[in-house]
Amino acid sequence: MSRIIPLLILVLFPSDSHTSANYSAANVDIGTPGNVNKVVRTIKLTQVDNMFLPAEITVKEGETVRLVIKNGGNHKHEMLIGSMADLKKAAGMRRISPDNVHAEANLMQLEPGEQKELIWQFAGAGTVDFACPLPGHFKKMRGKIFVEKK
Repeated sequence: MSRIIPLLILVLFPSDSHTSANYSAANVDIGTPGNVNKVVRTIKLTQVDNMFLPAEITVKEGETVRLVIKNGGNHKHEMLIGSMADLKKAAGMRRISPDNVHAEANLMQLEPGEQKELIWQFAGAGTVDFACPLPGHFKKMRGKIFVEKK
């Protein structure tokens, strides 16, 4: 039985399921890590223990922003940027193996009271999702980034 679970994880979540930051499973262009010298504005987000504030932000296509994320809650939180399909996949993987975290450019981990920055360039117009994929957090801790055409 102990050999079946790792095999099941490999079958359900093959290693190539971690797609590049540019194109996720749903072919959503989530953008790429940005150049700090090209930041045009700063957007502040606060995590509380059941939501992101604000839960919706708007950026322009091609814009590089500094996302300042503060964990204002009492629990550890994360912020993962991606397509909803990728976020659901990540949340499912975290339920199976909560301590198994892959270092990804579009993922931030924050302890209570901690604040971090993410410099990100949003390349294509559309909607990019973000969420906390931790077990018990994902259903409520979600948000959207609306990337408007230039």
